[in-house]
Amino acid sequence: MATVLPTTGVSASEYATALQQASNPSTSAPSNALGQADFLRLLTTQLANQDPNKPMDPTNFVTDLTQMSQLESTNQMNASVLAMTKGFQSLQTLQGAALIGKSVQAEGEEMSHTQGKETSFRLEPDQPLSDVKVVITNEFGPVKELSLGDLNRGESTQSWDGLDEQGNPMASGQYSLTVYGTDETGELQSIKTIVPSQVKSVGINTDGTMALTLATGERVALDAVREISE
Repeated sequence: MATVLPTTGVSASEYATALQQASNPSTSAPSNALGQADFLRLLTTQLANQDPNKPMDPTNFVTDLTQMSQLESTNQMNASVLAMTKGFQSLQTLQGAALIGKSVQAEGEEMSHTQGKETSFRLEPDQPLSDVKVVITNEFGPVKELSLGDLNRGESTQSWDGLDEQGNPMASGQYSLTVYGTDETGELQSIKTIVPSQVKSVGINTDGTMALTLATGERVALDAVREISE
């Protein structure tokens, strides 16, 4: 039979359960949690008021103390890990701030173009494709279509001279890429694009990973960045 703490009306094992619940804000407010000193004081009171004819079982006493120590250690370890995680995220954000303003090559479909300059991008088909087309568009519609012929599996670098179909230089801004080719069965397949842009801001996702907001407005994970330059 579980021993009952006379001043509270609960057993030591019930107290241990309550301590676990107290560590969860959704089940109990922190101000209601009992500490190790409170637990030891209750046990001392229990010993002082026990029935001499039915003394407390020493085994239960040791078990209760062990449970208490384990729970205290677990709570302290959880608090330490949480503090370390928050500290790491803050450090990660500070380090990521150094990327703001940098030019990057990242997985995406929106790229930045500077008038009068050639804009390079990378294609990464996962299988050999034929009759590969690149359609470049802006907010007003298609600007230029590039015919690349056949592409093997793997990454390749391509470029756009910045001119439209009539040979006019296009203004600086954000442009979209749509790239596709035909596989060996005759089906059209889209191709992953790695495009140039600029980092505008850095943030942390809810899962703790870093995210970059690019000049195109796209938000990409840090591991989606393939190249960083001035």
